[in-house]
Amino acid sequence: MKNHLGIDHPLVAVRDMDKACQDFERLGFFINPRHHHPWGTDNHLLMFPENFIEVISVYDPTKLDLTNEKGFAFGRFISNSMARREGISLVALHSEDARADHQLMAERGVDNQGIVDFRRVAHRPDGSEEEAVVSLVMLINAQVPAISHFFCHQHKPHLVWVKEWMTHPNGANGITGVSYIAPAPEALAERFIGIYGADAVTLEEGYLTVHTDRGIFEVLSRAKAQERFAGVDLAITDAQLPSGVAIRVSTTSLDQAKAVLVKNGVAFVATDDGGVRIPGHYAGNTIIEIYPEI
Repeated sequence: MKNHLGIDHPLVAVRDMDKACQDFERLGFFINPRHHHPWGTDNHLLMFPENFIEVISVYDPTKLDLTNEKGFAFGRFISNSMARREGISLVALHSEDARADHQLMAERGVDNQGIVDFRRVAHRPDGSEEEAVVSLVMLINAQVPAISHFFCHQHKPHLVWVKEWMTHPNGANGITGVSYIAPAPEALAERFIGIYGADAVTLEEGYLTVHTDRGIFEVLSRAKAQERFAGVDLAITDAQLPSGVAIRVSTTSLDQAKAVLVKNGVAFVATDDGGVRIPGHYAGNTIIEIYPEI
């Protein structure tokens, strides 16, 4: 399968959707139309050829407790996540057969909260609408909710991966990494091994990396994170750990990305290894790193 269980889309949960979208636009991202979920959340997507960033918020609190057959309430999870901390709430992994991947997790002994099948109205660039059909397999980490995932199977991918939505002023063309901070990164190794297998996971002192079919997860101790994200503030308390803190994207032109940031008055740090690092307050409490595509 193409991009099997690779990074499909991090969900950046924000309390003020309009402001967050304005902030992401300042960074040079194109924002697609707003869509609504049946469980009270709404979103905008920042689309790339193989994955995307989802900016998500709550539009109707009365719908948050809609549950699947296992009692999981997606909207309530997002709301609780925002109450703890704005930013990366959970990360979707790419699936092209949700039920087969659900069975795969059962065989590997990975706990899950079942399958969520839902439909929503999808808005096309020409203004027309069509019903999108999506199946999710929820891999919620009961001990550490902030490091949770779900498989996302788009039954009509043409409604999501729309060519007109993939041209960004900053040249961005893909997510290459998602970063977490945790007091004990090694404690999360078993979870990622269950999803991806032992060969995908590397553990060093204070630093865990997971290689997927599309992008890398990294889990860092606070000390390692302070080194890793030099030049920007880590606006996170010990009580909010573990938590997702950063998304790395690739660009077709770093000069183009820098020019957009300068034009829009966005402060950034030039990294020692050839990228730029943007403080989290510019992007839904999420550090954004932009590097030239390899």
